[in-house]
Amino acid sequence: MVQSPRAVNYKLSDKKIQALKPKAKPYPVADGGGLYVEVLLSGSKIWRYAYLVDGKRGKVTIGAYPAVSIKAARDAHELHRTALANGSDPARQKQIDKLEAVATNTKKQTFETFARLWFSEKQAHATARTKKQNLGWMVNDVFPAIGSIPLGEVHASDVLNLLESMRNTPTKANNIRAVIERIYQYAGQKLLVTYNPATPMKGLIDKPPATHYPPLEPTAIHGFVEAVRTCGAHQGTRLAVEFLMLTAVRKDNVCKARWAHIDMLAKTWTIPGRTVGANGFMKMPTPHTVYLSHQAEALLRRAKYLSGASEWVFPSVQKLSAPMTEVAINHLFSRLRAVGSIPSDFKPHGLRSTASTILNEHKNIIGIDSDVVETILAHKERDSTRGSYNQAKYANPVATALQWYADYIDKLVAGADVIRLKAA
Repeated sequence: MVQSPRAVNYKLSDKKIQALKPKAKPYPVADGGGLYVEVLLSGSKIWRYAYLVDGKRGKVTIGAYPAVSIKAARDAHELHRTALANGSDPARQKQIDKLEAVATNTKKQTFETFARLWFSEKQAHATARTKKQNLGWMVNDVFPAIGSIPLGEVHASDVLNLLESMRNTPTKANNIRAVIERIYQYAGQKLLVTYNPATPMKGLIDKPPATHYPPLEPTAIHGFVEAVRTCGAHQGTRLAVEFLMLTAVRKDNVCKARWAHIDMLAKTWTIPGRTVGANGFMKMPTPHTVYLSHQAEALLRRAKYLSGASEWVFPSVQKLSAPMTEVAINHLFSRLRAVGSIPSDFKPHGLRSTASTILNEHKNIIGIDSDVVETILAHKERDSTRGSYNQAKYANPVATALQWYADYIDKLVAGADVIRLKAA
């Protein structure tokens, strides 16, 4: 049988509440039966209900005045008192009601609905390429399989079936699993779910071994450079490949290099840190400074003649207002492979491997250590502050090493004797 609490003689009126002013500390003003208004330092007034349950003090917040009127506060107060009289803790019941509301909302929200929310709220600062790739996986592979399932009802078996259908593309499968896991981590942070169906599937599909890009042997560099210089590709593409070799950066950096980032007086090319969009900037937040060798400067002067007023160092062959595409460089390498000028497995990224291998093999001669080579290659530094510090610390050794490397290539192209590199 439901018990009704005794009647309460309430004291407060709108006039009295409106007259309450903030003090040095928050303070309560009783209305009656444990219901009171707490006046905060900011002047805000909050309805609360204080009570005893099992000999312990409890408190539940009803809402802010005047958004919660006197009548609404007292109605809520009566409900809480009735619940308390019948053995229910009002504060605990409020938590239960909130969880039930969340559960109801979760049932209404499908995986696709929440995944799209995750993209808008958590992928805002990802590069355009990353967002396009991740959303493409969702739209083409994940949403058709589990997109219509309520967020809280997707089980590990659903993720298992999805991943099993992708065994022939293991890298993609592992990346998709990781994205689903991150989506559910965010759902957990929003208290929408307590279970992550992607976590048990970690390691289900073995990752393929990492791709290693073989370097050119020093004995092959003469033939490579000569082949680049004499092949039928556009002159701008040929210059870009030589510049790629001398700077040891990534292909995307060279294709989207801007004149605004090059200081010919300081002999530097500063590639900004990662920003939103596939813009040729660094993969990490820290900017990367390339110290230009004399040979790299000479290439840039020739590139300037070709690019004219374009903002791009290596503009598209079709129009100066657009940057060169990576496809142009890939196509040049395909030509060289087709005629046997380079090994069949040699790719543009192999030029970074070539620089790394040669510099590490000769670091005692140059007077540098491995950290200098890592700085040249802009390998991932988790601490952006430390990364910036290393850039400054190794500025002179990096400049020295890149000039030595350019001179070394010149000697190889001129036909100097070379020593075969040790196997990596």
